[in-house]
Amino acid sequence: IQTSTVPSLAEHPLKTFLEHGVLACINTDDPAVQGVDIIHEYTVAAPAAGLSREEIRQAQRNGLELAFLSAQEKAALIQRVQQA
Repeated sequence: IQTSTVPSLAEHPLKTFLEHGVLACINTDDPAVQGVDIIHEYTVAAPAAGLSREEIRQAQRNGLELAFLSAQEKAALIQRVQQA
């Protein structure tokens, strides 16, 4: 939104990416500069982009799959997300 790559959160392609199996995730770019944190992204931005609770959880799992972590660390974190 701030870089004008999409006109609004409602028009952001994240929902479409998730529907097509793209390993897309939700994150912050530069919280100190942008003034937003990951809680904001999950509670405000993701719903404004039309994401359901399950799509938000899928984006969380995708982020963990894409993280620079060992397979063991990823599995443990994914399990925690699924239990939440």
